[in-house]
Amino acid sequence: MTIPEIKEAALTCGVLSQQELSNKIRELKDSGVSCLGCFAFTQHNQQISTLEAKNLTLELDAFTEEERAEYNGYYNLMMDDFKEDED
Repeated sequence: MTIPEIKEAALTCGVLSQQELSNKIRELKDSGVSCLGCFAFTQHNQQISTLEAKNLTLELDAFTEEERAEYNGYYNLMMDDFKEDED
């Protein structure tokens, strides 16, 4: 699925409960959608900011602790690179 398709799907299924959202994110992951695609789905489905969507998505039981740690490691590394560029 492309990001526009993910966003469209998020809007057409109505606002999901946390358990429904978790199930949908697990389905997306299982079909090969990236973390960023999952964040986009959550953002559009829940109508929240990108940062809120990232945090909410990673809190869902669709992600293992290992997956959360791996993503957060990459995220922190990227943020450190941005901070270095500002100095």
